[in-house]
Amino acid sequence: MIARAALLFLTLALAAPGFAADRERTLSDMMSEVQRLQARMAVGDKTAYTEQQGRLRAIGAAISASKPETWKDKSETDAVADYILSGGQPREVARLLESGDVPSGEDSLLRGALAYTTGREREAEALLGDIDPKKTSLRLAGQLAYARSVLQTARNPRQAIVLLDLARLLAPGTLVEEAALRREILLVGDQRDGDRVVFLSRQYVTRFGHSIYAEDFIQGLAKATTRFGLGDEMASFRKFDFLLSLLSPDQRRLFLLTVAREQILNGKFEVAGAAARQALNDASPGSTDEARAKLFVASAKFVTEDYDAGVGALKAVDRAKLDKPDQDLRDAMVYSATHLRDPPTDAANAEADREERVAAARFPDADRSQNADSASLTIERAERILGRAAALNSPKSPP
Repeated sequence: MIARAALLFLTLALAAPGFAADRERTLSDMMSEVQRLQARMAVGDKTAYTEQQGRLRAIGAAISASKPETWKDKSETDAVADYILSGGQPREVARLLESGDVPSGEDSLLRGALAYTTGREREAEALLGDIDPKKTSLRLAGQLAYARSVLQTARNPRQAIVLLDLARLLAPGTLVEEAALRREILLVGDQRDGDRVVFLSRQYVTRFGHSIYAEDFIQGLAKATTRFGLGDEMASFRKFDFLLSLLSPDQRRLFLLTVAREQILNGKFEVAGAAARQALNDASPGSTDEARAKLFVASAKFVTEDYDAGVGALKAVDRAKLDKPDQDLRDAMVYSATHLRDPPTDAANAEADREERVAAARFPDADRSQNADSASLTIERAERILGRAAALNSPKSPP
């Protein structure tokens, strides 16, 4: 009976007005709310992104209004480090450090985080390099491992990958793990490890396929696949089949169309045609994606023995349904197709003869028998023409 009375009293006390006000909300409480919002972002809640911006502004104001004794609590200084690594305003942390209220033992962490977010990488590495993420609070561990990985990328990419693996282990299911997976896939791709790219991409799609950043990831993966030569041949491209089966139709079509376009420009016509035909199966009739897929299919076809069919299909693509970059590509392809079978000029013949003589001098034992079939010769000439067209169609500088 006494126990029931005590429980009733506690329930009434918790419900009483002003009880919650007895304990002020701390910065660590507020950052816990941000982390919950980030978890929602990782599973596709777009409203959480807008909410996060409001929460971060509120935390910035709370940092400015905090009393000096606040920073005697390590959980609060950790919360500030987490705040700035999560996209908070650097000026609020700079002002806090200038005040001298932060204990000397926590000063390096905050200064390192501030240097990292403001692009002062050498200073950030000097301040954060000796801090072991595994010995920090769970709130901060994944963020710190991720930041240290970014700082290591240019100098030691293998160590950067190790730190990304650690970030994923320390912050499972969070936006940190989602970002670490996206970044690690690009780093592994740069090392030409196609099998691991596929493995990690499957993990990403399985765990974070609905993330608000998933579309950017799919497009980035497709470009990385072509940039690093991970899908230049049909055998390597087919390694992505199972991954594609896990994607939504929209994501799959985005990946395939991105690969098809990039491989057209790279002169990898077999892969480009296969990707475009697969994308065409998912495209709605009359849509822009259907027009794009038809453009890439035709562009891959006219450099084969199906020249006439390819040229006809290319000219039949509705230019009005393409965006400006693809309109430019179509125009370049039509020009290339139109001039592909033009007889070579005297100047071109002279240049070809000069190149042959130079090659013969450099490699006297090479077999130069004239045994190439017409399709191979057509493709070789098309690649030269398309190389010039691609240069005209590409931006002046890389993004």
